[in-house]
Amino acid sequence: MKFRTLTLQLFFTLLLNLCTQPARSCSCAGPYDTVFCAAVAPNTHIFYGKVLERTHPSYMRVAVLENIYRPIAQDTITMMGQDGVNCGENLDRLSVGTEYVLALYDEPINGQDTFLLGGCSQNFYPVESGLVRGHIVPGLTDIAYETLRDNITDILDCRLPGQFFLSENNRWNLLFGGINFSNGNINMYTEIFEFRDTILHNGRAYKRLWSTRDSLLTGFEPMGVGFREEAGGKIYRYQPGLAEEELVYDFSLEPGAEVIFGGFPFYFVRAVDSVQLADGSQRRRLEVVLNAAPSSDGVFWIEGLGSEINTFFPEGSFIIDGYAHLLCFYQNEELLHSTELANGPEGCYQALVTTEEESKALTWNLFPNPVSDLLNIRFGQPTTHALHLRLRNHLGQVVGEWPLPAHTERASWEMDGLPPGLYFVELRMNGKLVGKEKLLICDL
Repeated sequence: MKFRTLTLQLFFTLLLNLCTQPARSCSCAGPYDTVFCAAVAPNTHIFYGKVLERTHPSYMRVAVLENIYRPIAQDTITMMGQDGVNCGENLDRLSVGTEYVLALYDEPINGQDTFLLGGCSQNFYPVESGLVRGHIVPGLTDIAYETLRDNITDILDCRLPGQFFLSENNRWNLLFGGINFSNGNINMYTEIFEFRDTILHNGRAYKRLWSTRDSLLTGFEPMGVGFREEAGGKIYRYQPGLAEEELVYDFSLEPGAEVIFGGFPFYFVRAVDSVQLADGSQRRRLEVVLNAAPSSDGVFWIEGLGSEINTFFPEGSFIIDGYAHLLCFYQNEELLHSTELANGPEGCYQALVTTEEESKALTWNLFPNPVSDLLNIRFGQPTTHALHLRLRNHLGQVVGEWPLPAHTERASWEMDGLPPGLYFVELRMNGKLVGKEKLLICDL
C-alpha cells in the first residue's frame, strides 16, 4: 500500500511539473541554427506579430500584425512552446509586449488557432524601430522589415537579389593619396573597408562602413557614413548632418540613362556589359562617363563592388584632385576582383611615403598638364639612377612605358594617340614606385 501511494505521489508530482514549467526541447537532428534563412522552414507560417500575454508556461497569445508567408487567417492566435513532449521553443526567451517576425508550424491537434514555435532552430526575430534584428542571410545581419517582407521567397533560399554590396563578408582595398606640391612629398597608402554594424535614421537601417590602414586587418574604426540596399540594384547612402539619404548607385540603368547626383545629371551610362569575378559569378558592369565629355574614357561601376574610382563616393569618380582607386575586392576572404593597378594579389596592399629629403633628389614635374599632344618631364637635377616611366589610364591599365637612363634631365613623349581622360604617371626605380602624378589628356 505504501509503495502504491508513493508511486501515485511521484506520478502527480511529475504531472504537476509538466503543467507548470516548460521542459527542455526534445533532441534535434542538428545544431541550433540562428541564421534566419537556414533556421526558418519553408512550411511555416511567417508573420509580423506582437506578444500580448503569457497565458501558461507553454502558451502565449499573439496578435498577427501582418502576414508575410503562408498567411494565417486569424487576427489573434495562441502560440505554443515547450510542453515537455514536443520540440517547441522555451517561451522564456520571448517577452510580452515585444514585436517579432515569427515562423510557426500548424498545430491543429491543439485547436485551429494554435501554432507551434519550433525549438530546434531560431524561429523568432525581434523587430525594433522597423529593423529585424538577427542574422538574416550569410553575410547580412539586421535588415529593414520591409526588405525582409518584400523578398521573403529569396531570403528563404538564403539569397537576396541585389544584396551584393552590403555583405559583411565583403572587403575593399583602395589606394589613396597623392603629392604635396609645396614640397614634393609623396604619400600613397592603402585603406581597407568593410561593413559591420547598423545605423538607424528616419526609420531606416543603414550598414555602417568601417576602415583601417593596417594590412593585418586590425584597428578598424567606424565611419559616420552608412549604406542601405534595395533589391534591384539601388544603393543609398546616409551621412550625419544630411536630412535625407542619397541614391549613389542604380545598377539597373541602361545605356543612355542619366546618373543623377544632387539633382544634377553630371554623368550618363555609355555602355552596359558584365564582368566575371574569380568565383565564376557574372556581375553587371556600367561604363559611366561625363556628360560634358561623352567621348572621354569612362569609369566602370560593377554591381556589388561599386565604382573602381572613389567606390563609396562615386560622384567623385572624375575629380582629379582626389585619388581613391580600387585595388582589390574580397568576399569571404577570397580575392574576387583586382584592378590592373594592383597587378595581382601582391599589389592588393601598397604604401609609399617619401620624406622631403628623398623628394628633393627626385624633384620632377610634368608639363603641360592638361596636355593634348607633347608631354614633357623635367627633373630638378640630373637623375642619379636609371628610371622607368609608366602611364596608366583611369582604370589602372598600363597604356605606355618609357625607360629613362641615368643623368636624364628632360624627356618628351607624344600623347595625341591616347583618348582624352584622366591618367596616372608612375615613376619607378629598380621596380619600386618612387613617384606618382595625375595627368589630364584633352582633345586638341
